[in-house]
Amino acid sequence: MEPNALAMIADVLKATGPYGLVAALGWAFWRLIERKDREVKALHERLLSMAEVQTAAITKVEAALVALKEAIQELRRG
Repeated sequence: MEPNALAMIADVLKATGPYGLVAALGWAFWRLIERKDREVKALHERLLSMAEVQTAAITKVEAALVALKEAIQELRRG
């Protein structure tokens, strides 16, 4: 960061006092939370996709087990 930029920040903080510091920290915290929210949303979408795939797989396994049960019952009857 340039020395002029640091001097400008120092001047703004002198002029605004503790409220300026609170505002700057609040803004930085808000930006951090905003980034974390995006990351959590992306993770949620990945988990949702994985759950859909898992549900489809479980449904197929369940159908296969029902078919196997019916085939075993047919063999016992036949």
